[in-house]
Amino acid sequence: MRTTIVAVFMLFLAVPSTLAQQAPSDSPTKTQAMTPIAGIDDEALSGSARASKLISSKVYTGDTSIGQIEDALLDLDHATVTAVILSVGGFLGIGEKLVAVPVSQIKLGHEAKFTTDLTKEQLANAPAFDFAKLK
Repeated sequence: MRTTIVAVFMLFLAVPSTLAQQAPSDSPTKTQAMTPIAGIDDEALSGSARASKLISSKVYTGDTSIGQIEDALLDLDHATVTAVILSVGGFLGIGEKLVAVPVSQIKLGHEAKFTTDLTKEQLANAPAFDFAKLK
């Protein structure tokens, strides 16, 4: 009796593991050709940057950090980036001000370093950006 119970128990252990190892044979394996989307190729992608890498990047004038990119504004009609929102001034998040800077004023230098010719004073004197003004 004991050997029968052990045999049944071993059968319950063996069947599920055997079924799990089998590849599904009822699903046909079809190879579909990949069709690229027009306008997206290696050349187009090589000049692109990920938005997730853009956000929280520091912006420099020379070797001095003058702000940090907090957000980006998109022109929905033309699918382009119009401005970046920089946090400037303050210390440890206190007294910071958000300023919209045209994307044409931000340059991408070597080693993914964002630079601008704007000074700390220009950014400090710029009007604060208000997200409520967006649609």
